[in-house]
Amino acid sequence: MSDKTSCHDLELMFCVIKDYRQVDMILEGFLELGISGATVVDARGMAQVLKTDVPIFAGLSSLFPGGNSDSHVIMSVLHSEILNDVLKLIEDVCGDFSEPGSGILFSVPVSRVRGMSGIIC
Repeated sequence: MSDKTSCHDLELMFCVIKDYRQVDMILEGFLELGISGATVVDARGMAQVLKTDVPIFAGLSSLFPGGNSDSHVIMSVLHSEILNDVLKLIEDVCGDFSEPGSGILFSVPVSRVRGMSGIIC
């Protein structure tokens, strides 16, 4: 990343998926796109928390599509010019997330960054 990159050119991409095998495929795709940094966090969704920690909700599991498995959150600060390629990669691997409980994908603008080589804003 060049020293001339401004924070206006950066996005923080979040992708929450259910299938851990898709995480590996996405990260391999990131490398092919020249992306060398991402963070993956294992998570529990709202349904899992409610079913486990609030027993009264255990019988209502059918109300929470995709709520029976762990989630995996991929986060990466990306140049905005590569964001469309990343979104296409993720949709090629995971689908378009149109099925309830299949995951979510979004990005937000980045206003400040520390810890990325060549970028301080």
